[in-house]
Amino acid sequence: MRIRAISIGQIIPFLFKNESILSFLQGRLESFSKFNDMMIASLEDIGISVQSKRIFSQPLFSYDNKLFYEKNLNETLVNINNQLTFLQDIFKDYGFDYFACCMMLSSTIQEMGIFEKLLLNEVPQFIKNHDIFFTSLPVASTKNGINLTALKSGAKIIKELSEPDPFKNLHFCVSANLSPNVPFFPAAYHFSEKPAFSLALEPVDELLSVIEESETTKDAQLNMLAKFNEIYDTLTKISEKVSRNFDIEFKGIDFSPAPYPIIDKSIGTAIEKLGVEYFGATGTLTGVALIKNAIPVDKEKVIGFSGFMQPILEDFILSKRLSENKFNLDSLLLYSTMCGTGLDVVPLPGDITEKELFYILLDICTISVRLNKPLTCRLMPIPGKNSGDDVEFDFEYFASSKIIDFRRLVGDNKNDLFTRNEKYLKFL
Repeated sequence: MRIRAISIGQIIPFLFKNESILSFLQGRLESFSKFNDMMIASLEDIGISVQSKRIFSQPLFSYDNKLFYEKNLNETLVNINNQLTFLQDIFKDYGFDYFACCMMLSSTIQEMGIFEKLLLNEVPQFIKNHDIFFTSLPVASTKNGINLTALKSGAKIIKELSEPDPFKNLHFCVSANLSPNVPFFPAAYHFSEKPAFSLALEPVDELLSVIEESETTKDAQLNMLAKFNEIYDTLTKISEKVSRNFDIEFKGIDFSPAPYPIIDKSIGTAIEKLGVEYFGATGTLTGVALIKNAIPVDKEKVIGFSGFMQPILEDFILSKRLSENKFNLDSLLLYSTMCGTGLDVVPLPGDITEKELFYILLDICTISVRLNKPLTCRLMPIPGKNSGDDVEFDFEYFASSKIIDFRRLVGDNKNDLFTRNEKYLKFL
């Protein structure tokens, strides 16, 4: 097992002068750097390595920040882009690998104004201009319903990010029902004045070991639960001990078992070791539920998604089974009713339309809202590729696969949810 990320949440005074931001952050970043060093050393002492150090902030846009309205909109958008460059450089200087800032909590905005829409139009450029910057767009909650206007913007962002480099969609997701301080990117965001940190895990190899030692399904469930509890106790003890040396609150651990693209660290391998013939076969949903239900829910420091994770390109077996046509997009939507992350790094045909993206996002949001569970959607249209075509990235954390199949829209309905001027969808 290793730690996918030590993720620190910190408020940033956006649109203040750069000198003021540096003055505000410098002492904190020096403390965070020492904190990261101590955390990594403490974890390495027990044989656990850390893949990345991350920092994330509150949502960029807020009605409370009057600086958004002091200048004309275009000038403000230019200032935001320049400030993201400034912040990225600072964070790199202090050893952070990635920086996340969600655009706005559109799930709480009843009426999207001109500035909100213009800001979202700039998201593709923000991402293309900044190599360690990640962002998300929360669009739905069980309390408020689904912001259809924001959802359309999300579909547009995904489409525009796909060209010329489809890899850029790794840096963006649409989210629903997500709480603050989730350690996984791009979805992470922070709110409190006090800095806080959380951990994301890569424990699939540990799960495989206990599954292989189990003779029955009941044994496998109990052994996975015991392993998760053992990991919880170990990491919580270290995290709380280190946090006491710094003014950084320990929020908790997201127990979603993030994979790595080799067979012995594949969540697909775990599903198949549980007795499912292959990932995508009937019975896969049961395998998903077995892993999800083994994650402890009665622990104070279990946070975030803490569920089954199905990032297609990041997982060796999931990528392989997709190449073998063992499942399609409908399969992943079904598994999302059980899992904790939704649709993640799913390779799609390059000619997918904004309307088709909108309805995929809408289905994920509907599952999230109706089942009151956190889900995200990170989709990757690949220009020039069709369903069944090979896809490969020169990236350590992606496996080779194929473009997923899904049912294309064939009509030109002028009175559907995408075309109508409905701003919100609420279920009665």
